[in-house]
Amino acid sequence: MPELQVLVVDDEPAIRQVLAAALGKAGYATEVAASGAEALAKLDKTPFDVVLSDVFMPVMDGIELLKQARARGHGATFIMVTAFASVDSAIDAIKAGAWDYITKPVRHEEILHRLEQIE
Repeated sequence: MPELQVLVVDDEPAIRQVLAAALGKAGYATEVAASGAEALAKLDKTPFDVVLSDVFMPVMDGIELLKQARARGHGATFIMVTAFASVDSAIDAIKAGAWDYITKPVRHEEILHRLEQIE
């Protein structure tokens, strides 16, 4: 059974719920956050292995979340997810330290495959 603890960060409730349910069904310990600020608070309390974060969110986007998490010393592997993929945002995410960059709609098999590569 998978050992990774995954934090799903997305401002859209339906996406958070669907991803968390799929990851939970696959055996991953999963929590959700609706914003970058909520995600940082959870990262400060729990040593997540992976953060699956939307890129474009209000107030704090996923790339800023990644930068702030790194500045606080969090070593979680970040996988960025977006419906609005662009070369510039992909480059920004990788430069900030993202491990991967996936476009929506996300296939559950694709996420599970990525997580298996991390384990």
